[in-house]
Amino acid sequence: TLITVFFFWGFLAASNGVFIPFCKEHFNLSQFQSQLIDLAFYLAYFVGSLALYLVERIMKIDFLNLIGYKMGIAYGLFVSAAGAIAMIGAVNIGNYWLILGSLFLIAIGFSLQQTCAQPFAIALGNPETGAHRLNLAGGINSFGTTIGPLIVSYFLFGGLAKNVQVEIGSVNQMYMFLAGLFIAVAIFFIFSNLPKITQDEHIESGRVELKYPQ
Repeated sequence: TLITVFFFWGFLAASNGVFIPFCKEHFNLSQFQSQLIDLAFYLAYFVGSLALYLVERIMKIDFLNLIGYKMGIAYGLFVSAAGAIAMIGAVNIGNYWLILGSLFLIAIGFSLQQTCAQPFAIALGNPETGAHRLNLAGGINSFGTTIGPLIVSYFLFGGLAKNVQVEIGSVNQMYMFLAGLFIAVAIFFIFSNLPKITQDEHIESGRVELKYPQ
């Protein structure tokens, strides 16, 4: 159940490389502008994780501990689904900046999922073999990275042939499929028998992360 989200991260992140040429041609972008697509996606990981850290430090609450890792992943999937739905509207409107914002929102959801999923994988069993489970999840993630561009190229271009005109309908279908998939997996997570794992650790005040240079 858990490693399905690892597949999504690799699948969609690697697929940006296929989506960039479409945006570059459709919106007549410069090379710099087209690369902002990747920047918007990966910047969300930094912004989302840092924002969660700062909110928890300022409010002195452990947000993920309140809802549990399982629900954290489910909420992250719903956020990514909202981003995929927003992408459909952005492409139809033809607004490049809304497309960047939609990708940013998808990746914000991924950021929340990743924050929960890795400690969750370690907690689902003997901690001494937690690295084994993360290695398996990492392998599934790499598998998604491998086949993602191939599948997306068939969605958008109908194959690997050159000089194929991309139809807006193909982009809409792809993101409708992704939105539905994100929502379905989120519901699957909510009703699965995965335990609600929380920690009883007290949050220390101050810059305690600097106490551990390793």
